[in-house]
Amino acid sequence: MSNRLLRFTSRMQRRCFSVDESVKKSTKKDFEYCVDLVQNRDREGYLCGLLMPHDARRSYFAIRAFNVELASIKDARKSEGGEFDAASLALKIRVQWWQDALNQVFGDIDEQVAAGGISLDMATSCWNNPVVRLLNDAVHESNLTKRFLERLLEARAADLDVKQLATLAEAIDYSENTFSSLLYLSLESAGVRDDAADTVAYNAGIGIGLVTALRSARFRLVRGECAIPQELIAKGFPYHKFNLEDPKAEMTEGDVQMLQDAVFEMSQKASLHFSEARENQSVVPKHARPCLLPVVPAFHHLSKLEKVKYNIFDDTLLEQDQLTGLLLLGRTWLTGVF
Repeated sequence: MSNRLLRFTSRMQRRCFSVDESVKKSTKKDFEYCVDLVQNRDREGYLCGLLMPHDARRSYFAIRAFNVELASIKDARKSEGGEFDAASLALKIRVQWWQDALNQVFGDIDEQVAAGGISLDMATSCWNNPVVRLLNDAVHESNLTKRFLERLLEARAADLDVKQLATLAEAIDYSENTFSSLLYLSLESAGVRDDAADTVAYNAGIGIGLVTALRSARFRLVRGECAIPQELIAKGFPYHKFNLEDPKAEMTEGDVQMLQDAVFEMSQKASLHFSEARENQSVVPKHARPCLLPVVPAFHHLSKLEKVKYNIFDDTLLEQDQLTGLLLLGRTWLTGVF
């Protein structure tokens, strides 16, 4: 379904709210809470948000805070001895809670309350959450599309039990459902609803998603997960035996080369999508181009990977070159070109 049709459907499905509007109204403290949450859990997203147009900033941080909350569900998983446990009931309840909250923001739960399917107390409980209150304002102030928010939620929920994706195509789909959706929503917060701009966001989001997977690969290996799809790694690759102190201890020379080849292939795919986004970025209105700033740190990490010959265990990748990152963001913000 095209993004244009998704937006039309989202507008048509909105209903009137039965919950007292005063309960839903966000406050200055709610905005500050979301900004602090993003600053602590999504540093690059926070820096990009500071450069967003002023009238889009509230919606942007609501969207990013929502994403942080969803991402934290899997981060809260308890594992023992590096084993990957099935998603606990508590984690699934958290996912359902956010789904119910999203339904309430869009008014889709009112009929259940009227029919006695759930209690009014349960239906209004989400409004105690500052992220939900600010997201509610963002949805109505920026006319955000529900389906993009649902894609974020569904992708995160489906990923709870996944320790390794099967194919590169699956990694691309996950990136589109998460990072591209974030960019679609950011564009909407800036008042841009355009198929051509969405195509740029689509490619940029996939590139960001693939690079994010590569950036996390070293640390996910220690948790018994592998950010590299199965089709790029031979069966029997010892990804479940890693430790940060000596990550190559269980690897043969062939394993090392195979991993670097896989990282190279993912990097090339990310570069291809970034190139597509770069070639067409001029179709995005200049005032909305800060929505694409998350490309900058991802593209910078790709260049660092190339310098270390795609060795994800090279310690220089862990260096926090914050000044360079800020300069790159500033240049892109000033020129409108990444």
